[in-house]
Amino acid sequence: MPLRPRTAAWVGYVCGIVFFAFDYSWLGETAGALLGPFAFILDIGPALLEGLAFAVTAAVVAWAAQNLRIGWVPVLAAAAFTVAEWLRSSGVFGFPMYQIGTPFIETPLAPLAAFAGIYGLTFAIACLAAGFAVFLLERNRNSALVLAACVIGVVLVTSGAWLAWPARIVGPATTRVAAVQANITQSLKWEPEALLLAVNRYTSMTAPLAAFKPQIVVWPETVITTLRGLNAEPALEARFASLAAHVGAMLVVGSIERSDDRVYNDLFFFDRTGALVHTYRKRQLVPFAEYLPGPRALRSLPFGNLPADFGIGTEQTVVPPLGIAPLICWESAFSDLAQVQAANGARIFVISTDDAWFGASDGPYVHAQIASLRAVETGRWIVRAGATGISGVIAPDGTWRSRGGLQTQEVITGTVGDPQPTAYSRFGPHPVGVAFTLLAAIGCFAGRRRSA
Repeated sequence: MPLRPRTAAWVGYVCGIVFFAFDYSWLGETAGALLGPFAFILDIGPALLEGLAFAVTAAVVAWAAQNLRIGWVPVLAAAAFTVAEWLRSSGVFGFPMYQIGTPFIETPLAPLAAFAGIYGLTFAIACLAAGFAVFLLERNRNSALVLAACVIGVVLVTSGAWLAWPARIVGPATTRVAAVQANITQSLKWEPEALLLAVNRYTSMTAPLAAFKPQIVVWPETVITTLRGLNAEPALEARFASLAAHVGAMLVVGSIERSDDRVYNDLFFFDRTGALVHTYRKRQLVPFAEYLPGPRALRSLPFGNLPADFGIGTEQTVVPPLGIAPLICWESAFSDLAQVQAANGARIFVISTDDAWFGASDGPYVHAQIASLRAVETGRWIVRAGATGISGVIAPDGTWRSRGGLQTQEVITGTVGDPQPTAYSRFGPHPVGVAFTLLAAIGCFAGRRRSA
């Protein structure tokens, strides 16, 4: 007997809380020390919000089981789950982690992401899961046919996507690139003496790249804890300019820009002549970590001063002449940010991140897997630099062409090539989300059981 929608919603919510609480355990790996006995909020807080997606989906599936013909149940269940994933992963308060489809970017289902993004993968997996559930619960001829239809449908659509996938045959990669991973831990990074350590380590690891002759060298997020503004060392900018000229490459430096009333998370671009040609400010900040949403008066409340107070950048940057599109850490988790930059002419993505916050947990691996997803969605090459890993070069088919380890000190080199533009890179996630919403609506009406 199917659960009633209200009961199913509560069951789904509890399951969602458990799912996300375990998955988000890495959030408190380092940051938990800031909250002391309240560190559990870093796990439970997001889980309480994200679990609502499971609650809504469970209620819809319970309604479908009671009201729809059996063949429509997997369709509506998969569409509802996909729409819930789209809504929870979008906007300022979106939290696009642990989307069910992400791990399947490393499977034969990957081409679906080039046409419908993460949401195509999510729908395919949810449809298969719902088909199996119908079969296990009913165990009759009709349920077997439903399962077979789900499997055959996914196989046919995936095969078609693979045949039409531009990145199925990746063109030659001739542009030399490098990612520098100096492995300075989060516990050391913000100590006063760590700035000199970071400057010396990153410059000494970068200088020998002159023999490799790269065109792009990427450093991780905020590895230079101050470069411009208050408390900055004027000589640092000149030193990095000289380094870029010595290597003969576009040098991308992750740093902090401080002013009288605002702090920015920046990437500084020094061209091969040493000129500082662009400054990119992070646009998608982590709520309750990099800024506190709401009126500034909230910072006077207990623990209200714990979140950082970063300013929000606004520019959707594509840096000439190589067409470099930057993404800083959290931004790489947002499908829409990457898609907009691809549509604006990006040829290569650089992801600069500081996953040192998450130690040796699964957090850095999850974040790196998301970068593979962005490569397939946009059809672009990606150069990823992580403070403690995982750094490397990703091809438009989502494969790592060169990859470093976690918590290692190394320079990862490789080559990148021309984009392999995808359908998804043209229209992005929101039309896909609307399409799945319409599919769910069609299922609600077309699949209704006929009255006896």
